[in-house]
Amino acid sequence: MPKKPLFVILIAASILTVACLCCPAGILPFFQTPTPVPPTATATMTPSPTVTLTPTSTSFNVLACINDLAGALYEAENESYPGPEFESDFTLVTFTVSGDSIIDPVYVRPVSADLKPYQQDAAGQERVWQFVVDVIPREQRRWIAQFSVFTDGVSNSLGAVEQMDNPHDWTLEMDLEDAKHFPTLSTTLIHELAHLLTLNDSQVTTDFNVFNNPGDQDTYDQEAATCPTYFMFEGCSNPDSYLGRFFATFWPDIYDEWEAINAETDEDILQEQLDLFYQKYSDQFVSGYAATSPEEDIAESFMYFVFRAKPGGTNIAEQKYLFFYDYPEMVSLREQLIENLCTNGGIR
Repeated sequence: MPKKPLFVILIAASILTVACLCCPAGILPFFQTPTPVPPTATATMTPSPTVTLTPTSTSFNVLACINDLAGALYEAENESYPGPEFESDFTLVTFTVSGDSIIDPVYVRPVSADLKPYQQDAAGQERVWQFVVDVIPREQRRWIAQFSVFTDGVSNSLGAVEQMDNPHDWTLEMDLEDAKHFPTLSTTLIHELAHLLTLNDSQVTTDFNVFNNPGDQDTYDQEAATCPTYFMFEGCSNPDSYLGRFFATFWPDIYDEWEAINAETDEDILQEQLDLFYQKYSDQFVSGYAATSPEEDIAESFMYFVFRAKPGGTNIAEQKYLFFYDYPEMVSLREQLIENLCTNGGIR
């Protein structure tokens, strides 16, 4: 994988929040129609029926759309799909993004026999990119300079974003196998969009000492000590940024505990401790993956903001996706995303 850290959606069933929702089949014709998920008897969070979206056409059923998106989110977090599994993820091809198009493919060689069909699936690669274009407005795609297609088979890594050599520019990476299913494709895309919205260079002041010395812990620690807000590889979050305000609102009481856990270098122990951290504060996170870091927390919360109806805010987890309703530009973007997702998911 590239030298700089990736922000990746992972399926980790043992730590995901289970919601009391079913998945209507009507939203899933993008590639195929999985078996609907039956409702469960209990729920971690119950969304309010309040809907803020105003339909832009009489043929667009807003309430049905939001209900079906909630079902897609439930399925993405709780269902597993049949398919091949590979030992690690493998980048198949990388494109340059030119407006709404992808050009100049660069294929990774050599590729094993079981991965060749994925690498040769130009139609599938184009179909995933077209979904990106259809769902994300161009203004919110302005940071995407490259588009990479990879796979590790079903589940595990679903997608990622990564800064390029110019920290203004980012690569969007999507798993071709997981992109066959609307729930995983759509939720992954919105999660990665949240990273672009919250980590771009208008939101975070790039720390070039860290950026140019990835993996140098001493440099990282020195630079982090000078940041008055939340510091990560991308730099110091601006105080008035989405992440800066989110962190100041929701993380001060638990940050020291999380930071001590995050210092663990053994991956297995780290995952165990993060799992326990999530269980301890499960009413504060929309999912187990959200508990892995503040930047994943805001990305998962944004995903819930888009895919779920406006909640009552009865716990901190719900307050985290209510957070975005304080920003008119986010509410407007949510409306666009919901209509685009539903239109391209098969609902009219």
